[in-house]
Amino acid sequence: MSIEPRRVVTAAESEIASRFAARVAEEPAAITRRREAAIAALARDGLPNRRVEAYRYTDLKAAVRAFHPAAAPADAAQAETAFARAFAGLSALDHRIVFVDGHYSPALSRLATLDGAVTVSPLAPDLLADSPHAQAVGHLADGVAADPVVALNTAFFGDGTVIHVAPDATIAKTVAIVHIATGSAPASTHVRHVVTIGRGATVRFFEQHAGAEAAERQSNTVVELDIGPRAQVAWARLQEEGLSSLHLGSLVVRLGEAAEFDHLSVVFGAGLSRHQGFVTFAGPHARAGFETVTLIDGRRQADATLVVNHAVPDCVSRERFRAVIDDEARSIVQGRINVAPQAQRTDGRMMTQALVIGEGAESINKPELEIFADDVQCAHGATSGRLDPQAVFYLRSRGLPRREAEALLVEAFLAEALVAFPDEALAEALAERLRARLAARGAEVAA
Repeated sequence: MSIEPRRVVTAAESEIASRFAARVAEEPAAITRRREAAIAALARDGLPNRRVEAYRYTDLKAAVRAFHPAAAPADAAQAETAFARAFAGLSALDHRIVFVDGHYSPALSRLATLDGAVTVSPLAPDLLADSPHAQAVGHLADGVAADPVVALNTAFFGDGTVIHVAPDATIAKTVAIVHIATGSAPASTHVRHVVTIGRGATVRFFEQHAGAEAAERQSNTVVELDIGPRAQVAWARLQEEGLSSLHLGSLVVRLGEAAEFDHLSVVFGAGLSRHQGFVTFAGPHARAGFETVTLIDGRRQADATLVVNHAVPDCVSRERFRAVIDDEARSIVQGRINVAPQAQRTDGRMMTQALVIGEGAESINKPELEIFADDVQCAHGATSGRLDPQAVFYLRSRGLPRREAEALLVEAFLAEALVAFPDEALAEALAERLRARLAARGAEVAA
């Protein structure tokens, strides 16, 4: 006889339940049903701990001691200052959708530059009406509704966007979706984006999450991305938040026939960050590539989790994770490729690489393959180690100080992932952010 252990309800879990019960908004029935199902799942299972395999290395039950109240809108001057600081070097991105403390900011957004091929609708007004935009929310995320991070977002999201790119449209400039945290008071934000790409369209997106070092924020963002047949989508993501922040991000993607998707994630971390991707090949002859670059120090923890589902034949996926971990930071990479019985001729490959610089730093790699088809090419690999002392010695023999030599080697290791991104100007801006981080690290050591 087995006895199910009694689940202990934490203070944060109690606050989640009470805050949901206090919601008074009248919303469309479809939204209400999803919210109630999500909060019921959270009430039943609670926040995930180490006994939940997918969260074995990211124990949210222990990490989330309190559930912060929803962030209030920032005043205009504070929002403008925070945006200018976060968006420095990125002003060439003319098309932008800006959220400050979880609320859409018309003043900082720039949508007039978009032509009719891209429509953007802020989600908050639609949550109060039974509109087509509200009805679009959740159809992709329903497939991963059991995930507790997605469920938490479903229960509480209060703003976001519904974006549609017309069939056969080619959008020349990258569309930026920017999330800024201001102030230092404890607060939470829950944002949902629903993005639909029409058949044959070509478009690039840039997703940014930024916050001041002192900002004590709990952010939870979910992106639902439906890529139509023969569409081409490139998506870059930059996450740099304070040591007091908790960042949770989820990307749910469905690819149609012959669609192409390239994803680049640059992570400078928060106190605790987890970005998880759930990707499904829904049409044959599609391709998806994922590059993740992580540079963390101090006592930061960054979790990169990716699940790729090959549900149809003749698709290709590539996943590569690169991490540099300093001081007592901790990097977690969980990658899983699932191949269904009907997904013959699948080509899926995954590689994780880590440079462990700090004496107390830790790298955890957990690659998995689950294959039920017999005509496939699938592989995974993982490496971790320290900087090559001979390479460091060579650069020092040319007159470079040790920290500068190490910074050059780290940049070369990480920057390789940036150069292939289709927007060269954005790739260079991200590389400049990387160089600035490395320079600041060297200056701190020198001091």
